Amino acid sequence: MKTPQIVPETLAEFPFFGILNQSDLEWILHQATAENCQPGRVLIQEGHPVESLYLSISGTLAVTVSRQDGGEQELKRLFGGELMGEMSFLDNHLPSATIKVVEYSQVLSLSKNTLARKLEIDGDFASRFYHLLSLKLSDQLRGLSGLLTENQALPSEPLRKVLLVFAVLNDSDIAWMIANGVPEKVIPNTVLIQQGKPVPAVYILLEGTLGIYISLSKNGITTEKEVAKSIKGEILGEMSFVEIGTASATVKVVENAWLLALPQSQLAAKLEQDRAFASRFYRAIAVVLSNRWRDRLIRRGFATLANDLTSMLSEEIDAEDELDFDVLEGTAIAGTRFDWMIRQLR
Repeated sequence: MKTPQIVPETLAEFPFFGILNQSDLEWILHQATAENCQPGRVLIQEGHPVESLYLSISGTLAVTVSRQDGGEQELKRLFGGELMGEMSFLDNHLPSATIKVVEYSQVLSLSKNTLARKLEIDGDFASRFYHLLSLKLSDQLRGLSGLLTENQALPSEPLRKVLLVFAVLNDSDIAWMIANGVPEKVIPNTVLIQQGKPVPAVYILLEGTLGIYISLSKNGITTEKEVAKSIKGEILGEMSFVEIGTASATVKVVENAWLLALPQSQLAAKLEQDRAFASRFYRAIAVVLSNRWRDRLIRRGFATLANDLTSMLSEEIDAEDELDFDVLEGTAIAGTRFDWMIRQLR
């Protein structure tokens, strides 16, 4: 069977790859290796290091995760245009899922080291590529939500996403957020974000507790199910922002809350004008979404792999509601930036 030629126009038609320009696509094709994969081949093995990112051109692959009872759960099937291995690339964690070829497939493999060098030296490419990853991961999370709401969640402290974001951003980025964000104090039962409706801002939770709810319809009856709580240090509305879409869940205030709202219009303008900021921002959001995907699997008993970052970011808040950032290796600067933001906004 003759392998069809892969051209930039082929990649541009795949979901989210329209974010990249012609030179970006040509670089990927020049650096990547085309592989013809037979059924049964494992491209990515849960718990094992992966040295490349993969892009499926044609064929069918399956994504599976291990369950705590020793079984295996298939999450979804992948077809042409799917990017694979991006989460391990973003956070350097071992893969939390296995990807196996189901039907004869053609894929491109791109060395992680080659990609990392390109991202480091080409800021414009980096801003577009990290934007692509944030779009892809946001869409992936939405697709996962339906499956996971059918399964009982295991107890877990919410992750402090602000540490992940502030570890990627720099001091001038934080200063811009303080200068252009809108501090808001909201009381219990206030609906901050409504499922199915546009989200006006990206929110950083500075104090208080929020509840996350998803509306489910069954037999003509709609019920609202609480799926998580957000505490100090959470970031909300980022998925709707990167997708320019509507909210996938409702967010209500449980305890008096203090937030910093970054209006979507101002944030979008900043990203357009400052490509270096755009690269850091989209990378940070992609890291957040990747970590959230892993956390949801682990908390619902699908993934058995220990996630060091999850446990590190799930430390209890002490009686004074202070965050012990020193226990978080590599995030001390992020903790300092968050503390500085709070002091400036007070």
